[in-house]
Amino acid sequence: MSIPEATLTVRHRWAPSALLAIFFLNLLVRGDGYYPFSKSVEPHLFSFIVLLQTLILIVCSMWTASLLIRPESPVGWVGMSDRAQLVLAGSSVVLIGVMQLLNARRFAEFGYAGKPVLLVALLVGASFALALLWKKNRFYGILLADLVLKAYPLVCFPITAKRSDMLPVLGEAARSMLAGENIYRYYLLDNGVWTQMVRFPGLVMSYAPAAMLNFDPRLITLASEALFFGLVFRRFGRNPLFSIGMILLALSPYWHFRHELYEAPFWVALAVLLLALETRNSVAEVAALSIVVCMHQWGVLFLPFILLFLMRSRSLAHGLVVAGSALAVGALVVTVACGGDLAAFWQQTVAYYATTLASWAQQGAFPRTSLYLTPWIAAIGGAAAVKLASGVLVAAAFAWACLRLRRLSQLAGFLALALLGLLLTNAVAWTYQYLLVGALLWIGAMLKAEGEAGGAVRG
Repeated sequence: MSIPEATLTVRHRWAPSALLAIFFLNLLVRGDGYYPFSKSVEPHLFSFIVLLQTLILIVCSMWTASLLIRPESPVGWVGMSDRAQLVLAGSSVVLIGVMQLLNARRFAEFGYAGKPVLLVALLVGASFALALLWKKNRFYGILLADLVLKAYPLVCFPITAKRSDMLPVLGEAARSMLAGENIYRYYLLDNGVWTQMVRFPGLVMSYAPAAMLNFDPRLITLASEALFFGLVFRRFGRNPLFSIGMILLALSPYWHFRHELYEAPFWVALAVLLLALETRNSVAEVAALSIVVCMHQWGVLFLPFILLFLMRSRSLAHGLVVAGSALAVGALVVTVACGGDLAAFWQQTVAYYATTLASWAQQGAFPRTSLYLTPWIAAIGGAAAVKLASGVLVAAAFAWACLRLRRLSQLAGFLALALLGLLLTNAVAWTYQYLLVGALLWIGAMLKAEGEAGGAVRG
């Protein structure tokens, strides 16, 4: 039963919207690297600033997750007013323009070409889309504005490992996959660095069409983003929290600045899985969970929580069958992708991070720019302490899930907490990886706001 809005306190009425806004604003302010600071900034001062930003991230994430997980903590249906949403969307469009100008200037040496006339035309087009569709269909207005603005880097900014190596190495791995070769090897990229393939084969398969047909892989990313938002809109389009999260994510200036991101196909698979869990579609559960598991390390992290939810929502046998089937499919895909060389797969997707952690902990060489606690923990107890902290945080989230997990909104909260705990103690944590934490919290908040739309389950 949903909680009457009259009983909600002001804090509960506004908490989800405010917390999500602060969460995504914090990611924007942190960004990547030292910007807006100079690399010559006093190291201890910079580390202190990043630590404060990390603590803000932790507070926003845990506060929001606790609202989703604790039954006595109502979320409510209150979102932002139309005017506030329009101001947020308009400000985001302007800031995206500014960020792209900075993008072109900062990476000019890598072939980034600023085209102010084109940028202004696209900004006008995005603003027109928002104005025209704001009252008729806000979702399509925001999505169209998002896609219009993301056309700019497609035209002006090349994909290069000198900026970020993940899309280039995914493209090389996709070509190896299409040739029937073991994808888990080192690739010489255009930055002159031999780079390993650190992601699971499902993600490589997502970008295989771009490699096969020789088109820009960012088109795969944009199509996946559109599909993800479309799936969420179809389920939550009437939810007052929907358009807020849509603006914060689709029109995130940080996400537009990082035009070469690659995780959107995984978001689609995860969204399909959550919808399948809600509708109790067994075939879709197996298919979606299989894709989630073989696409990303996060899929393996999420598996115990999803298994627990399935056991309580259906039965022990059903949960084991779905999880077992997904693991079997994942193992088969991995075996084929690595040509039976499972040691190479393990080395590049798991052992690489352990080796990096040990090396950086010994040398004190952790990047100062990342939102995580790893350097601070390593300074106290080395790599062993980091591994212990990571295990404790994820185990604590699962233990709490064993006590509380009954509803789909709670599952979204626990998945966000598990990913947060892992990223905070990972050897490598990039700002963009926290976008998924925010997306999970957004989906969970919408479920909770609908009076636990996923329904209570037995157990």
